[in-house]
Amino acid sequence: MSLTRLPFEKRSRGPLIGLWTLIIIVSCLSMNTPAMADENAPETLVDEKYSLKADREALEKLRKDIPADVKKENDEKAFMDQMMSDLSRNPSEVRGKFSSLLNKKRTLFNKDMTKARETFTKAQKKERDEFSKDLGEQRKDASKKKMSSEERKDFFDDLEAKRKDFYANQKEKRDEFEANMRDKRKDFDDYARSKNDEFNQLHRDYSKRYEENKKLEKDRKKEAEEQRKQQTFNLDQEYEPVRKKAPKILAPNESEPSN
Repeated sequence: MSLTRLPFEKRSRGPLIGLWTLIIIVSCLSMNTPAMADENAPETLVDEKYSLKADREALEKLRKDIPADVKKENDEKAFMDQMMSDLSRNPSEVRGKFSSLLNKKRTLFNKDMTKARETFTKAQKKERDEFSKDLGEQRKDASKKKMSSEERKDFFDDLEAKRKDFYANQKEKRDEFEANMRDKRKDFDDYARSKNDEFNQLHRDYSKRYEENKKLEKDRKKEAEEQRKQQTFNLDQEYEPVRKKAPKILAPNESEPSN
């Protein structure tokens, strides 16, 4: 159940009625939806910061008990509704705004992905440097000790095994990290694609309504212009006898008798 227009649908009844209506509906939602939402809600594709949504901070206190996935869905619907609500904007302008916002979210996502990779790479390099330093110190200490050839062989075989295990573990972590990054990118691309498809469908309807509204405004202007012309014509007709009446020339000391 969307909260997109609830606070504003019936302004004529006064702000108090609208507010109480919203509070009652929010209370019902908070009582009836959490269990079902937790069990059946679809998995969120992207992090909240990448979501295309309307700014709903003013309603946040009233919505605090509504499940996060329901709030996100409502916010995204509100975002699309706001994009398509102003019929005075050219459809190309609406598409441009949507594309700009989506590109900003994509830029933010790419920036965070790059930062995550840099942080991970830096952490692994630090681990390698520390491990190599430790191995070097162990070799240095071993060179100062008297060991039999068998002891020395066992010692260096043990170091080599540790080295192989360390780099195998790092590779496993890197592979896991890259798989996670691929999943995140796929999820974002899927989300962006779904939002783009949703926008295109709504945009077709908006374009139709825009053209209809444009024609309606044109017809209204035409009707208003015709009414103005008719009024001008009627006024001319009303004063036509006056204009055709010959003017009476008054003598210097003669004034026109009053009725």
